[in-house]
Amino acid sequence: MDDHSLRIAVLLSAHLIFLSAGALRILRGQRAHLLVADAPWWIQYYPPLVWVPFVVAYVQPLAIDLDQNLRLVGLAIAVASAIFAAWAMWSLGRSYGIRMDVFAGHALKTDGPYALVRHPMYLGIVLFHLGASLAMESALLLIATAFFVVPFTAVRIGAEEKVLKDAFGERYVRYAERVPALIPFGA
Repeated sequence: MDDHSLRIAVLLSAHLIFLSAGALRILRGQRAHLLVADAPWWIQYYPPLVWVPFVVAYVQPLAIDLDQNLRLVGLAIAVASAIFAAWAMWSLGRSYGIRMDVFAGHALKTDGPYALVRHPMYLGIVLFHLGASLAMESALLLIATAFFVVPFTAVRIGAEEKVLKDAFGERYVRYAERVPALIPFGA
């Protein structure tokens, strides 16, 4: 697989996540708020902001020379993690939202990918960035993943945990006790 094909495959896998978010927003439509999260705007809009490093690195990857097999492993990670993140988004259905607000009809999801980790979309996004770094031979994206995507994801998870505890109370606390936040099979 040549460089151009790898880059296109990575971009197409990213679009699986982008298009899922757009489609779910349209399907969800307007609903009444039950809880409006009070986190700063940059935490609220994590989903689009976390993609900035990918877009920059896609245009200017600051390429490093990697073995073709390692690049293909990166592509497999990027595709699998995009599918995992999209599965998580679609599992939420009408409960999906970019912001952390809770709407009428919002349900606490604990099955599907949410039985493996509490934040499968974020796991998918972080792993996508890692896989894309390898597939595109992008030192820039690898550095941005380590110093921007991962810390930003940790901040978003912390803020979202607070919202979910406020919205679902003891039910969420029990769920959090048995399902790890981000690392499957972790404590």
